[in-house]
Amino acid sequence: MKICHLIYDDVKNPWLAGGGALRAREIYRRLAGRHQITVVTGNFPGAAREEVEEGVRFLRVGSDASYMRSRLSYCREALACLRRQEWDVWVHEFSAFAPLWPAVRLRRRGLLFFYHFVGAHALVKHPLVGGIAWAAEVLTLRGYRHLVTISPSVQEEVRRRLKGRPVQVDCVYTGVDALYFDLQPEEKSYLLYFGRMDVHTKGLDTLIAAFARVAPQYPQIQLKMAGRGAPRAVDQVRQLVRQAGIEDRVELLGAVDEVQKGELLRQALFLCMPSRYEGWGIAAVEAQAAGKAVLGTRVSGLRDAVREGETGLLVEAGQPEALAQGMRQLLDQPELRQRLGRQGREWARRFDWDQIGRDQEAVYLSMAAANSQEDN
Repeated sequence: MKICHLIYDDVKNPWLAGGGALRAREIYRRLAGRHQITVVTGNFPGAAREEVEEGVRFLRVGSDASYMRSRLSYCREALACLRRQEWDVWVHEFSAFAPLWPAVRLRRRGLLFFYHFVGAHALVKHPLVGGIAWAAEVLTLRGYRHLVTISPSVQEEVRRRLKGRPVQVDCVYTGVDALYFDLQPEEKSYLLYFGRMDVHTKGLDTLIAAFARVAPQYPQIQLKMAGRGAPRAVDQVRQLVRQAGIEDRVELLGAVDEVQKGELLRQALFLCMPSRYEGWGIAAVEAQAAGKAVLGTRVSGLRDAVREGETGLLVEAGQPEALAQGMRQLLDQPELRQRLGRQGREWARRFDWDQIGRDQEAVYLSMAAANSQEDN
């Protein structure tokens, strides 16, 4: 089977490198021995226009001059690249901020990956183009006959919004690397955020405000923040830290490798994940696999990745005091956070990449058969 997957993001992209890119890499390196796979991504500084890694062919289209130009040029060139490829199944991994507008015939033969709803958040993140992103989300969701989500809560919402339409909506989870289960948990005096430096989406303004509330009560505790981000976003985080007056208590680590990531998770008191929206929450499952409790928000995706009261605590998104109260609860009750961590490790064992790869392969095979039948 020939698979062509269009996704703006890439694990090497210094501006983004999100969970969708990681998911695509993990699944396709498992399927490459059985299928021909081409992944079309946006361009970025230092990227090879074409390369093969672990049997997967990567094509990068568009400009690498800036993050905005990269996204815009990807939108312009990705579909043209698709039309030059041979495929049995093509996949549109949707991004509200890099929307694609394929013709009706392509949509009928395509599979839409839809991770989460952005909705009105698009207007907050990007007031000038947010309305376009919001409209793209609504129109794209209605344009395909076959969709895949990665969490039951998003799957349920998609079905609700498309009620009455003849649409197949599957759910295929996201996995966790087995290496995290081998880590021996210990505790050092810091809370951890790991993820993209995206203030609004990831709730980093809420995180910093919440930590500023608890910092005076726990003078030995630090907040470590690791992950990639566009320079402007990182500067925004630094500014929020300065405004909160906690520069000496917050460490911005930037991008880290897998070994460093494992050590950060292994030694953290717990992981903070205050997102305003998520499709799933890979970092949350990785933290649980490492034996750590998660303090997150009660949003679609995270409600599925974290078992509230069993593997972590969830609070309402965008509320610093609620997040601060969750921090206090986990800091004051070591037996609670350690119990949540132990239970989280058992919960995370079910998210095996090999099985998830097989589940996604089954969706592709079904889609390829339907396309072949339509051709005949």
